[in-house]
Amino acid sequence: MFKNMTISTKLVAGSFVFSAVMAFALIYVLTTVESISSISVEQQELVEQQISAIKHQEEMQLLQRDERNKYLLASEIDKEFRELRAWLLDLSVSWLNEAEDQANTTQENLNSKLAELATQDGDLAKILTDKTQAFYDVMLEAVDAYVDDNRVKGNSLIAGSRKQAEDIELLILHFQQTADKNFEQVSLQAKSANLEVTRSGNQVREAADSIVYKTAELFTLSLILLIIIIILSIIYTYVMRREICSPIERLRSTVERIEKQSDLTSRFEVRSMDEIGVTGVAFNRMMEQFSTIVSKVTDACQQLDTAVSELVSIMQETKQGVVLQQQSTEQVAAAINQMATTVQEVAQHTEHAKQATLNATDAASHGRKMVENSVEQTLGLSNMISDANQAIARVEKDSNVIGTVLDVIRGISEQTNLLALNAAIEAARAGEAGRGFAVVADEVRTLAKRTHESTEEINKIISNLQSGTQQAVSVMSQGDEDAKSVVEQAEKAGTALKTIEDQISEINELNAMIDTSAEQQALVAAEINQNVVSISDGSISTTQAVENTVSASENLLQLSRHLASLVQQFKI
Repeated sequence: MFKNMTISTKLVAGSFVFSAVMAFALIYVLTTVESISSISVEQQELVEQQISAIKHQEEMQLLQRDERNKYLLASEIDKEFRELRAWLLDLSVSWLNEAEDQANTTQENLNSKLAELATQDGDLAKILTDKTQAFYDVMLEAVDAYVDDNRVKGNSLIAGSRKQAEDIELLILHFQQTADKNFEQVSLQAKSANLEVTRSGNQVREAADSIVYKTAELFTLSLILLIIIIILSIIYTYVMRREICSPIERLRSTVERIEKQSDLTSRFEVRSMDEIGVTGVAFNRMMEQFSTIVSKVTDACQQLDTAVSELVSIMQETKQGVVLQQQSTEQVAAAINQMATTVQEVAQHTEHAKQATLNATDAASHGRKMVENSVEQTLGLSNMISDANQAIARVEKDSNVIGTVLDVIRGISEQTNLLALNAAIEAARAGEAGRGFAVVADEVRTLAKRTHESTEEINKIISNLQSGTQQAVSVMSQGDEDAKSVVEQAEKAGTALKTIEDQISEINELNAMIDTSAEQQALVAAEINQNVVSISDGSISTTQAVENTVSASENLLQLSRHLASLVQQFKI
């Protein structure tokens, strides 16, 4: 039955068997590959998550190191300040040069640590620098007071510096506590990031194990299918060789004869009308047509040789032009990239300037308000000074009145003393009868004397009061003039701050306009850069295409000439 089948039926049957086996193998392979692909996608996502977790872990480690450095820096600042305080106290007691040298060295070390702090927290560093310098100056002033034997002033300065030292220690303590708290928080976040990295690594490992298992399973089945296909191929080859190869051998002999002798007049002897016989008939017709075609090809090869030579010359010129275009495009792309980078830097600087002007506006507004408050307070002080000046003037006037009254009392006491003296003289003349009157006169004279002495003391006090009052009037007048001058200067400062605030607002508006222009320019530069890159890529592709065309043209020329030489070998 198999012998009665046509070759096409035999081939279809064999192809069906192979197709069924291959379809099964292909379906299974595709299913397994799809599963592996799905696992690979999941693994890729897990790897991306792991990469993200690792980056987060690195960020947390950097933050942890920074916070640790802040805490250590705060501890060193606290240590240096305590040493500075100890050496200054020692200097205030001992006055030794060694203590002064140690205090200066410690102050320099402290300033160095504060300069390092300024890179992390500029405001706190400035506050601590000002306060420590003020403390240092007060302690040196106290030492100078002790050296001048002014212990009251020295003790007062030491007491005041104690409050300054406590404020500084509180600031340092707060900085230490903040750094320690931040360090603990960052440590917890770093620990969480470590756990996330570990979890992601385990998931990636599980996905990799699954891929290995699927790959091994696919390899095993592929090996089995390969063995089955080899066995079927051997059987199929044996059958096809027995049923088909003999007629084909005769056809092959005919073809070899034509090939060796280049004789296109040879024909295949047709003995049957099966597929091979039909093929032989078609082969004979083809050889006839081929003879005609070879004759035409011979003529066409000559024309093709001329056309290809011209094409090669044209493509060489095109290649040179494209190379020049590519070089120019690369230069333009480099310039556009540099311009885009410059535009981005301008945008960043503009944003920084914008933020700086906003801060300056707030500072100027705050300063203007402070100046206005200072003007109001200074005006109140000026009014108070004027009132005090008037009160002191009234005191001076009353003191003058009291002095006049004292002059009157002094005159009365002198007259009383004179009358008492006259009375004593008259009592002495009267003898025994005037003795009582003499006693009274003596008492009156004593009283007049005491009145005169009291009047002199009051007069001295009034003189001192008048002198102090005159000095107070002079000082208060000078203070009133100084207060008015301060008011005028404060009003001028307020006007200047208002002008600065308006100018900063204008600068802020200009910065906003520059920022907008820079953003638009960046967008345009990016678009131009993209277009230039596209042109550059196109130029590269064009260059490659031209090179390929030149190469193909040269090959075509060689093939045309070779074809002509081959065609000439045939016998037609």
